This record gives sequence, C-alpha cells and structure tokens, in this order.
Amino acid sequence: MQKLLLIVIIMTFSVLVEAQVTPKSIAYDTVITKTANAKTFYVKNPTNKLIQITNVRTVTGKFYFNLSPFNINPNDSVLVTVYFNSPQNITHRDFLIFEDKGLNCSIIYYGLCTAKFPESYYLPTQNLWDEALKTAIRTYTTTGYVTLGYNTARDHMFATIDKYLTNDTIECVYTGFKVRAVNRTEAQAQGFNTEHTFPQSFFNSNDPMVSDLFHLYPTLESPNSCRSNYDFNKVFTITSTSCNVGGSKLGTDSTGETVYEPRDKHKGNVARSLFYFSVKYNNISPGGYMDTKQENRLRLWNYFDTTDANERLRNTRIANYQHVRNPFIDHPELIDRIASTFSVVNRTPVGKISATPYTVTYDTLRAGDTSSYLIGIMNYGTANLTISNAISSIPQFTVVSTASPIAAGQFGYIRVKFSPTSTYTTYNGTLTVSNSDSTIIINLKGVSSGPIGIQNISSTVPKETKLFQNYPNPFNPVTIIRFQISGYENGKKKNENSFVTLKVYNLLGQEIATLVNEKLTPGIYEIPFSVYQSSGSQILSGVYFYKLEIVDPLGRTENFSQTNKLIIVK
Repeated sequence: MQKLLLIVIIMTFSVLVEAQVTPKSIAYDTVITKTANAKTFYVKNPTNKLIQITNVRTVTGKFYFNLSPFNINPNDSVLVTVYFNSPQNITHRDFLIFEDKGLNCSIIYYGLCTAKFPESYYLPTQNLWDEALKTAIRTYTTTGYVTLGYNTARDHMFATIDKYLTNDTIECVYTGFKVRAVNRTEAQAQGFNTEHTFPQSFFNSNDPMVSDLFHLYPTLESPNSCRSNYDFNKVFTITSTSCNVGGSKLGTDSTGETVYEPRDKHKGNVARSLFYFSVKYNNISPGGYMDTKQENRLRLWNYFDTTDANERLRNTRIANYQHVRNPFIDHPELIDRIASTFSVVNRTPVGKISATPYTVTYDTLRAGDTSSYLIGIMNYGTANLTISNAISSIPQFTVVSTASPIAAGQFGYIRVKFSPTSTYTTYNGTLTVSNSDSTIIINLKGVSSGPIGIQNISSTVPKETKLFQNYPNPFNPVTIIRFQISGYENGKKKNENSFVTLKVYNLLGQEIATLVNEKLTPGIYEIPFSVYQSSGSQILSGVYFYKLEIVDPLGRTENFSQTNKLIIVK
C-alpha cells in the first residue's frame, strides 16, 4: 500500500470553493485486473471545527471503501484506505466522495487507476472500445491462426479436446448424454456428430470457419438436428417434445420466432463461441447469422453462466492446435466494451451525471438570515455534461450559480442559498437539475429558529450566578431559558468575563444542542430553545436536561455548574 498525504483545505466558504475546483488525485500504479489493490491517504482537518464524515462512497464502484462514519477532530487527520478492483483492462476514473456535517459541501477527490490483463498477448486491446476493440481481437485471432481442416479438427475434438472425465468419456453438450469413445469413429458409431454453433450454411461449409474448433462441439445427432440453424434464445412455448431433452428445447420465443434454447450448463459457452466467431469473421457479412435480439440474449447468458474449469481447459487445448485463444473465454467482460458483434457501431460519447449529496440539510437559521451550500455535480461520462437549468421547488431555496458545461471526468458546483422567511419552521424542498444526461432531484431541508439568539435582558449586575427553570415547561416548539452571571467576588465587583456553556442532553447523557459556548460579561441572559435546533432535525418529545457551566477565567472562584429538567410534548 502506498501512503499519500492529502490536506483537505477547509477554511471559509470562499476558500473552500477555490480549493475544491482543482482537488487532489488519488493515483495508483498500473495494476492487474481482477485483483484487489489498496491505497491509503490522510484526510486532514486544518480548521478549529469538528468535521463529521457521514458517508464515504464512489460513483462507479470500481473504487470502494470499507468505512463507517467517522469524525476528524480540529487540526487533526484520519488515515483512510481506498480499494480498487476491475475486470476491464482500461484506465478508470472515479470520484471519491466524503459527505459530511460541518462544511457547506462534500469533500471530493479524483480516483485514477489503469488496470491491465495479465496476458501480454492481450495488450493490444488495452483501453479500446467498440470497433477498435473488435479490430484488435480480429487481428489477434487471425494472426498465426492454424486452419486444421474439418476432419483433423473433429479428430482432435473427439480424441482429446472434449474429454474431461476418465475412460474416454464424451458428453453431448445439449443433452448431457455420455458415451465412451476413444476417437471420432467410435463416437459417430454411437450417434454422435459435430455441432457448428454458428450454422455452416451461412458460410457454405468453407474453411477456415467450418473447422474452427471454438464453435465446434460434440452432440448427438437428434439434438443437433433439432437445433438446425435456428437462432439461440429463450423458449417461451415448446413446439417439439422430442427436442425437449436434457434441459435443451425447441420452440418459439416471445415474438413467436422459432428458436433453440440450450441447457443452462451450455448457455454461456454458446454465447462466448458466437461472440468469438461473429467478431473474428465479421458475422460472415452481408446477411450474417447474428442479430440484435439474439445477441442481447447471449449477453445475458454470458453473464449468468460464467466460465468454468472445463471451458478454460478447452480454450487451452484448442490453442495448442490452432495457436490462438478465444479472448471471450479468458475475459468474458470484453463483450461489455463492444456495442455490437455483427454490425459497425461506435458508441457516441455522452456525459453522465451524479451528485453529492442527494439530500442537503442546512444549519438552523434565524428568519432573514442566509446560508449557502455547494452541491457537487460530477460527470463520469465521456463527453461534456450540460446543465440546462436548476430549479428550486420553494422560494426559500434559491439557485445562486450553476457550473456548466462540466467536462468528462470533472465536477462542478450548484450553489443554493437558504433564506427562511418565518420563525420556527421546517422547509422541505427539492432542486430539479435538468441536464444532457438525465434529470436528477436533490432534496433540500432547512429549519428556522426564533428571531433572536442570546440576549442580555437587564442592566443590573447580579450578585449570584443562577440557572432558572425554563418557561414554558412542558413546551413545543419553543421555550425560553434564563440564567444570570454574577459580577461580584467577595462583595466586590469584578471586571473579567467568564466562559459560559449551556447545553441540552437526553436521558442517555448524549448532547442534543449547544446553546451557548462563549465568553460573556456579568448579567442576566435569555436564550430561546426550539425543537427545531440540532442541524435541522426535529427533537423528539420526551424528558431532557439543560446544563449551565461557568468558568472564571482567572480561576479565582470555583467553577459553577447547574442542571435543570425540561419536557418536550407532542
């Protein structure tokens, strides 16, 4: 694992904006596909505020974390680990997202890693897609390829390639029926023949196609005849009971077309054979065998019926004779980077949108005050992402600015301002972001408190320190807490301020709200306490305690501490 120190710049709102436009990148060295790789880095908090990381995630999932929510103490750092694992031999880009409480935006880093296949002969497929990838596969599977001839190919298939059990056992791929046969002559004498997964009638039984072992399989004569040259697909209605053997069946698909469905064990093998054949031989165009409906079904079969030890062994055995391998057996995931095996299709680059967070909770504000939040908009696509508009559902949330366009692999911000217009009110709204990818909805929540905070209500300087009972009590939604700070010591006035904290706790002793946390002069004070405090979450009904603590700055008197009970009703 590699360590990289990343300093999260978290200062004022304006400084944070500038810092997050060009964030740090977490870059791996080149790794091997399908292996887990880890990288550690420090997330540092240079502020004097606690940062609560509530959620850590990525967009694509190729980078991932195993983290629970955590805190970063003021002027401290936390070591985190990000993992990477992908089957594709491409360069991956992602966004590493730390959603938090305490800041007005999520913390976003870039993730970057190049994965490569372990086999050097697949290096020409690196970072390729669609037609370029098909060309690379076609070049590999034809360069140095040995055409065996139909008889020789069948001899190898029955004698060695498709024998996975002892005693020279040969198995029909469609029915599972087994016979003992030393060679092709013995197998054919017991009703076996050779299946061309890509029907040979489409290429007039010509070489090199007719003898290419990657689409030849041993079958009984009857299921081979049942299959004929029909497309492979899911059978919805069986039309021949005699062909319904061993899990394979002949019938019609959802559109009424006659199709053949192989047994589950052979579905993925069929898919990977046809992917190979269609790409290598360009679907024997014009008028080839593959089409969209069949290919879509084969993609599902490739996913659900993965390669097993026998299929991988068969790939190696065939390569010993033909001198090339089937790339779709070694790497079934390659098909995901090919838009079509049978026609020329290059996917159009598009922008893809994601956001952080999808739910924004503002700090509690007094009516008339404002607070802004930066919603991160990430483009994980391959072209610019254009935001046409961002509209708030209620006037208390206002869109201040929008970043557009956002380049591929980059992110920008939508700045939304919260301005409550009434006291003791919860505002729930949405932000609808229309863009060139798909419309997304961001949930917005803000809470307003009373019109004022703490107030010194008297010019009288008290002679004793005291915490009064809140009024009203019980209450909902707001009560007033009064306390006074003595201005005398040993009968004489003192001029120093005292550090005062006033906090609310639940019955478990957990802090619910901090109402006062500052130095105050001697005097009599009142402060409202609302059920809507606590960063936008409404405090539930029940019994709570509020505690006043006062420290004389010079330590000449004892610390003061007093606790009273308050009750919130429904």
